[in-house]
Order: sequence, then C-alpha cells, then structure tokens
Amino acid sequence: MSDIKLYDAIVVVTPKDFKRVESNNKRIVEYLPVRKVLFVGSKELGELVEQSSLGDKAGFVDENDIISFDDVYNCLKDIMADILLGRELPRGLVGWYYQQFLKLQYARMCKDEYYMSWDGDTVPCKNFSMFSDDGRPYFDLKHEFHQEYFITMNKLLPNLDKTIDKSFISEHMIFNCKYLVKMLEDIESNENIEGVTFWEKILHSIRLEHIQENSFSEFETFGTYMTINYPDVYNYRDWHSFRYGGYFFHPEAMTQRDYNWLAKDFFAISFEKSHSVREDHENLFNNPVYQSKLTARQMVEIAQEEAEEGYEEIWD
Repeated sequence: MSDIKLYDAIVVVTPKDFKRVESNNKRIVEYLPVRKVLFVGSKELGELVEQSSLGDKAGFVDENDIISFDDVYNCLKDIMADILLGRELPRGLVGWYYQQFLKLQYARMCKDEYYMSWDGDTVPCKNFSMFSDDGRPYFDLKHEFHQEYFITMNKLLPNLDKTIDKSFISEHMIFNCKYLVKMLEDIESNENIEGVTFWEKILHSIRLEHIQENSFSEFETFGTYMTINYPDVYNYRDWHSFRYGGYFFHPEAMTQRDYNWLAKDFFAISFEKSHSVREDHENLFNNPVYQSKLTARQMVEIAQEEAEEGYEEIWD
C-alpha cells in the first residue's frame, strides 16, 4: 500500500541508535508509505547510511544543514547558566530539543506539500497509508498527557491549549508544510518571548525548573495548532503501537512471523535504547506456542496488568 501523494520521510537519529537497530532499518525503508526515507543526523550517520545495504530509497541529510547543533547548544547553555554554574551542559539534554527543532525546521526546506517524521527506534509492523479515502492526511492518536507541553505551547501561542482527549504523540507525524511554516512564523512573531527563531523562543518559553524534563513536544504542539486553527485539514485515527517492545523482543532477533502476529493489533513496535529484555521475559512474546493461543493485544494487556508504572496502551 502506498499513498497517492508523493512525499518523503525524515528519520532523525544518532549514529549509535542507527547501528543499535540496524537490523530493522531496512524494514523502515521498505514499509513506510513514502518516496524516500531520509536519515537526518551527523556526518558520521551519513557514512553509515552510505555503507548500508538500504538501497536507493534511503538517503541522508546533514543535521547542520537544517539547524546548527552548536547554535542550539549555546542558546540552551545561556538559558541554563544559573543552573549549570560553570558545569558542562549535557549533550543529551540538548539533543532532545534539537531533534524536535530539526523536524519542524525541515518544513522550510521541503519541496513537497507534505513530509513525514518517523522515530528511528520504531519499526513498522505492516503497510499503512497516511491519507484517508477523502484525501486528507491522518493525525494518529494515542493516550498520553504531559501538562508541561501545554504550558510551553500556551506561552508560545496563547490560543493553544489541550483540545482533544487523546494525544498526538505517536512516534510519527505527517506534516503539511504550508501550515507548519505558518505555525513557525506565528511563534516567531510573538514579541513577548525572547529570541528570534522559533526554536530560540521555544527554549525561552520553557519554565526553567522544568527545562531538564523535556518540556516541549513538536507533535503535540502542531496537532493542537491545527485542531484549533484549521480543524478540517486533517482526519483523526486511533494508532496502536507497542511502545515497550524492547522489554520483550530483541530487535535483531525479530522474525517475519513476529511482525505478522503483531500486525493484527499494532501498526508499529518501538525499541527504546533504555529497554532490554529481562530474563523472565525471554521466549515469551516471540514464543510461537503463545502466539498461536493469544493475540498481541492480549499479551500486552496481561503484561500491562503486571507493570507498576510506565506508558499504557489503551483500546477504546
């Protein structure tokens, strides 16, 4: 299945994470309904993409051709000077915000009407389309809520506040360039916030005591912006993905049988870098006997009942 509209996907990823799920990058390239998958990152990442066997559908964009990492680093360092007290600013904290800014700024480079952002630690389980039958793109929805995201976006654009029960955070999003550029211009025209570029204003909008808690979401902000200002441009769809796949599967050991089983209930599975398979989770989800008796949804619901905390996949 492929979409009639031609557009690319960008996957912002570090070289380390690209190599960590190397066995699944080919599946990302093959299954995303796009013309080309552009991996965005450092020059080292570009070398890895070039040396890979991902084929002509895979490409590379240097992150510094979109926004300079050093510019974002220095801006955040200045904002946090009273917290750092001369200590070095962790690159990981900068990276969390930087990768979101890259996804947004790409709208100003893109030549197509749309582009898609896809998280590099997430792997499609099956083919899917990002457009509904009436030609409108989908906002894919999950269940999540972080108050700080809305506090930040309300400072940036005072008419924005939580407007739907669900969340726009689903490890991917298809962006309409025209409207995203308009949103960035609206942010940049807010003279009540320090900074010139949209990303400077975002960093200056985050409450200082929460800046180390990842207090901005590009997906939540754009989804809310569109729902409030241009409610008829997108359609809405429930999206189910196995967020904690890395607790139950080794990414390099995934088989087509595993993906076929998961695909009946999930669009995608994620392997976050902090996740690993516990000893008591070995040979559980990937067990063909269990797969023949239980659906992936049933298995996940059982696992969630035993879990004491963390994200919970919810079916309406």
